[in-house]
Amino acid sequence: MKISLRKYRILEIAETKGYKSLKELSGELELHPTALSQLVANNTNFTKETLEKLLTVLDCDLGDIVEAKKE
Repeated sequence: MKISLRKYRILEIAETKGYKSLKELSGELELHPTALSQLVANNTNFTKETLEKLLTVLDCDLGDIVEAKKE
């Protein structure tokens, strides 16, 4: 089973929370903007710490931003 982030859902939630760009969100997460872009595009793995920060900053649940797919 592959677990991945739901890019457009993250962007949608971030926008409703007042973040106008990934760069702005990355500052709040203390991540480099490029690292966040790669993370959201599922081009890199995420750590538990980063995922927890993302959930806290966006004030959402895991199921809101993550999906599991059978391989």
